[in-house]
Amino acid sequence: MKKRTPVAATVLAAVIAFAAFAPALEAQDGEAAVRAAIMQIFEGMHTANPEMVREVFAPDARFAVISTRNGPAVIAAQAVDGWIEAIGQSGGSWYEQVYDLDIDADGDMASAWVPYTFYLDGAVRHCGINSMELLRDADGWKVTQLSDTRRTENCPDPLGRG
Repeated sequence: MKKRTPVAATVLAAVIAFAAFAPALEAQDGEAAVRAAIMQIFEGMHTANPEMVREVFAPDARFAVISTRNGPAVIAAQAVDGWIEAIGQSGGSWYEQVYDLDIDADGDMASAWVPYTFYLDGAVRHCGINSMELLRDADGWKVTQLSDTRRTENCPDPLGRG
């Protein structure tokens, strides 16, 4: 009977450990890439750079808003292009602070729940949740659907600007 050397046993243990943890590491890498794509949107908003934002959206992406301004909730859907163009005209006066991102990814599909507070010219304007659906193609993660809620009451002020 052949004795296994400590080196062979160590190599075998490393291979088994890698096989066991590889899916978890891949999921973390996927989440990091999704997070980077999402944060690119907000960096583009902060710097009034519409092209930076446009890079992260799929060509036929949709933007939906749930509004309760005039009573019952109303869903308003629009093309992303108008919003992206407005970013370029904002002059950097828009700042959306995001926090507590919750990302779920499976293969080439991801979903993100992104709480935010929106500042206009340094003051809290509204807050809510951005819900994003993303798909990964050869160019990376692309937002296919962005929906958000907007409220003006009880908004957190993570930047302490008032």
